[in-house]
Parts: sequence; structure tokens; C-alpha cells
Amino acid sequence: MHRRSFFRAAGSSLVLGAGSVWSASAPTFAKAPAGKAQTPAPPVSFPGIANPLEGGVDVIASGYIWTEGPVWVGGEDGYLLFSDVPGNAIYSWDGKRTTVFLAPSGYQAFPIPASIREGGSNGLALGRGGLLIADSGTRALARVDLATRQKVVFAESYQGKRFNSPNDLVVARSGAVYFTDPPYGLAGVQKSPLRELTYTGVFRVTPDNQVQLIADTLFPNGIALSPDNRILYATDNSGWVAIDLDASGMPTGQRPFVASEKVGGARGDGMKADSAGNIWTSGRGGIYVFSPKGEHIGFAPIAGRVSNCAFGPGRYLYVSNDTQMVRGRIRADFPGGSPIKY
Repeated sequence: MHRRSFFRAAGSSLVLGAGSVWSASAPTFAKAPAGKAQTPAPPVSFPGIANPLEGGVDVIASGYIWTEGPVWVGGEDGYLLFSDVPGNAIYSWDGKRTTVFLAPSGYQAFPIPASIREGGSNGLALGRGGLLIADSGTRALARVDLATRQKVVFAESYQGKRFNSPNDLVVARSGAVYFTDPPYGLAGVQKSPLRELTYTGVFRVTPDNQVQLIADTLFPNGIALSPDNRILYATDNSGWVAIDLDASGMPTGQRPFVASEKVGGARGDGMKADSAGNIWTSGRGGIYVFSPKGEHIGFAPIAGRVSNCAFGPGRYLYVSNDTQMVRGRIRADFPGGSPIKY
């Protein structure tokens, strides 16, 4: 199903593109196209696996088409940013209310062509002194100035061929940006005639914007880095994989990290690494936590589809959860101490 829409208003001024501002008064959000009702998936449970959250999750924002890419900006008085990928917008939540941060966040023209399945930004990360986005609609990586909200593309091709549709990204201490490039943003996905690359890669963009291929044998989605920046994690149809990196940030080997069948057939989407090296990843039925050794040490059940997560002050975990954003508080004793540092 093509999940594609634009909203019509957003409470305050909206940044629509370079040099363009639209003011509006009353928020009205476009709804996803109607379709056949889906039978809810049965609850997922893992007896003996700890819930890393103190309780359930609370809804903090709702009414979107498909939320993704949460990232916390600033400290205790900061704010959350997240994407509505088919809605072509980035939203900001300040702890009390949600407003539009950037729209369009991806493809800049209207209407979005039928050849583009998801026209907006997807994964978000902080880096290069601003907000970095995996721009599914524009099929590029871009930097957004947090103050002016001006957007500049800094990578869009490899060896002269356009990316498929960048999905998620993570920033190394060196300033290099690793990202995944599946074709989910294109109508027809793998069969899209827009594809120029014959594979779905994991790439690295150097601080001077040179694009380097890291892996071309995966069907990747989410991506994360270990705290020491020596292991790159990516999702795949087989589960989760680990790519060992040398001191320069280039791959030295690739190995299975967690096989899908080890966690009931679940496969991951977005993920984050905490300061102890544990991987918090979305998957069927909620958020899974794996130790650096690939042990399944935590599972937070969350109803509905879960796409990504982010850490925030106060031990909060923010989760993009289908048409909404939710958050839950991480237990202080999980997984034996307090590994999350800000």
C-alpha cells in the first residue's frame, strides 16, 4: 500500500523549504488510505526474559501515518524529533505539545510521484553540528540546520549511481556517517525501475563526503555502532549482523549477531546502542535488547508495529510505534546497573 500524504496545517509557522514559510492555525492531519482491516498479531512473549521498562508505555503523540527515526536533541530541557515518513514531515515534541519541525522533510515537490512509495525523511541522527537525515523521498543524505531548518544534501550516489532510498543512519566519533540503503521508499520496492544500484548496501560517508561501500550482501534496514566504534550492527532478513571495523572505520569481517529464529522469527527495524554496548532494537511485538555477546537480555512488549527507538533524559526510551510515538522509563536496575548515560 502506498502510504503517502501531506498535512494541511500545524499550529505555528511551518518550514516548507529553503526560504519558504507557511503559517497556519488549526492542525488537521491527513489520514492513511482506507483498506481492509488487519487481524491483530498475537502478543509476543519471552518467558524468563526481563522487561527493561518500569511499566508500560505512554502515548505522547498520535495521528500520523508511519512514525520513524526518533532522536533526542539537547539535555533535560531538550526536545524529541521524529519522522512521519509517508507524511513527508519531521515533528518536534517538547514534553507538552507536538509541532511541525520541517515539512516537506524529503521530496520537495507536490504531488509526490507515484514512483515514490515513501516521500519523507526516515532515520534521524545528530551530527556535523546539526540534524542528519536519511532522506527516503529524495534518495539522499542531508543535513538540516537546527536553528534555520535549512536542508542541504551531502550524499546521493555511489560511483555515479543513485542510492535506492536511504533508510537509517548512525554517526561515528570521527564524523563519518554509516547508513542503510534498502529500496523501501520506492514503489515496487526491489522491482522499482528507478533503481540504479543492483544491491541494497550499507555505506559510509567520510567527513569530506566521500562515499564508501561497507556491505553489499545484506537487505539492511536499521543500523547502530558499538560505543568503541569498532562494531557496526545492521539488520538483515536473516536477523541482525555485526560488521567488525578497523581503526579507520572500514570493515574487516561480517558475522551473524542474532539469528531471527533465536527470537521467534522476529526481524529488526531501527536500533540504538547504549553506553554499555547493548543493542535496543525494534522487532515483532516490541523492543528487544541484546547484550554485546548477542544474548537476548530484555524484551519490552508494545502493541502494534514498532519501527525504531531513542534514548532521552530521565532514563526514557522513546519508541516510534506505527501511527504514534510512545515512551517508557528504563528500569534503573536493568541490566544490572544503569548503562544508559547522556
